[in-house]
Amino acid sequence: MNEKIHRLNCYVENKPGVLARIVGLISGRGYNIQTLNVGPTEDGTVSRMRIDVLATEKVIEQVILQLRNQVNVIEVTSRRI
Repeated sequence: MNEKIHRLNCYVENKPGVLARIVGLISGRGYNIQTLNVGPTEDGTVSRMRIDVLATEKVIEQVILQLRNQVNVIEVTSRRI
């Protein structure tokens, strides 16, 4: 396996339960979140999540697709660190 740490930047609606759903989506697939930072943006209705996950490129692509299908997710970007 060629696992690397990938940083996912997610902009999400600032609503109850969004954090739990996103963490559950990633951990439910059996992947450990290395770091997780969540904070507000200038727009009080949007939060930014920075999530570092150790996984392969293929797994990260699947996680991104599933995150983008979540109702409260506005945008997802990724980069390998």
